[in-house]
Amino acid sequence: MPRPNLLSAAACLAVAGIGLAGCADLPFMHPQPSYVVFFAPFKTNLNPPGIAVVAQAAHKAKIDLLSPVTVTGAADTVGNTPDNVALSNQRAAAVAAQLVADGVAPARITTEGIGPIGSPPDSKQASRTATIVIGRSHAPQ
Repeated sequence: MPRPNLLSAAACLAVAGIGLAGCADLPFMHPQPSYVVFFAPFKTNLNPPGIAVVAQAAHKAKIDLLSPVTVTGAADTVGNTPDNVALSNQRAAAVAAQLVADGVAPARITTEGIGPIGSPPDSKQASRTATIVIGRSHAPQ
C-alpha cells in the first residue's frame, strides 16, 4: 500500500527541485495541536473541564515557545448576530486570560470571535466553543 506522506514529500522535492527544507511547510509534517473548550448557553466563564483543557493547551504552548497561539470563540445561532459576535469574542478573551494565567505570554496570543456558527439544531453545544490552535494555520491566505 502506498504511503501518501512519503509520496507527497518526494513529489515536493521532485517537482520543486529544492532541498528538504522547501517541504518543511507541508501540513502533515507539522500538525497544529488544537484544543476545544465548551461553554454553557450565553456564558463566558470557564468550568472545571474547560480550565483543564486550557491547562493542556498552555502546557503545549510553553513547550513550543516559538509557535503563535490563536483562540477562536464561537456561539450558537440563538439570538441576534451582533450579540453572538460579542459573546464569541468574550469567550475567546476568557480562554486567552486563562492561558496567560497558566503561563503563556500574552504577546503570543491572538483572539477572534466569529459569532454564530452551524445551523439549528446542530448549532447548540458544538457551537458554544473556543478553539485554541498552537502553531500557524495552513489555511490558504
